[in-house]
Amino acid sequence: MKKFLRCGFLITILLYSYGVFGSDQTVAVVNGVTLTESDLQRIINELLPATFYHQTITSEKKAELRKKAIDELIKRELYYQEAKRVGIKVDKSEINQGLESIKKRFKSKKEYKDALKQAGITEDDLKKDIERNLLIQKFYQKEVIEKSKVSDEYLKDYYEKNKKDFLRPEAVHIRHILIKIEPTATEEQKKEKKRQAKEILSRARQGEDFGMLAYNYSADDWRVKGGDLGLIHRGRLLPELEEVAFKLKPGEISDLIETIYGFHIIRLEEKLPPTQLSFDEIKDNLKKEMEKKKQRDLEENLIKLLKDKSEIKIVESSND
Repeated sequence: MKKFLRCGFLITILLYSYGVFGSDQTVAVVNGVTLTESDLQRIINELLPATFYHQTITSEKKAELRKKAIDELIKRELYYQEAKRVGIKVDKSEINQGLESIKKRFKSKKEYKDALKQAGITEDDLKKDIERNLLIQKFYQKEVIEKSKVSDEYLKDYYEKNKKDFLRPEAVHIRHILIKIEPTATEEQKKEKKRQAKEILSRARQGEDFGMLAYNYSADDWRVKGGDLGLIHRGRLLPELEEVAFKLKPGEISDLIETIYGFHIIRLEEKLPPTQLSFDEIKDNLKKEMEKKKQRDLEENLIKLLKDKSEIKIVESSND
């Protein structure tokens, strides 16, 4: 929502300049205000490029997108009406700033004026559109963004009460060697690969440098790092490798592990137990998550409230 409001009026004139026109056919009526097909097409083209909408997606997807656009169109109209009702104002300087931002998107004054002419609107019409979008944006900022802010004190209290939820999971630091077997390999070729893998395993257990063995023989992207996969949490390895890796002791080398890719050898460098993350480590992400959730909840409740006290009629259309 915020993204569309911030750049909506820029998109409006740019869409007009490319000849994206709609009709005056009514698609919805909100508290007596008629919303047209032209209004709807502007929203659709914010959600999806016009060429893609008309040429590529299925009729079912078009219908789904159209419904989403109508919902967005009605929501913005409700926000606009409520912003005016509660007395939110937009300064002329803000409108002029928005107008200048639009003008900068054109190579010349002539191109800008030609776009207005092609769209069939005047600069005053454009200013009204800018003012409308700014009113919607300010209303959204006041009723959703500002009210979704979470204080550091609240975050700290939440952290202290839910510390168990902020544990860094157990991790292993491993090195890895893969003796790869191609899917088309014959039984003889597979036996030879297994023989090579056993020889490399023997050399590693006799004390040869595991990193050098990985560099010279491994067939994966980590060979250039001596087979060093770094710290790995559960769920990041193939199940066959994970089962072994988390059972090894530091310095221990596994037996051959066979997967669909070939034969693997892993060495455990270190194992890190679950670790309590500090408040400073989780603060920023927790703040973003909490505020994002509050924004969703606030907007959902706000839209329901505005719809409940409004008279809204959606007009069915046969348009694709």
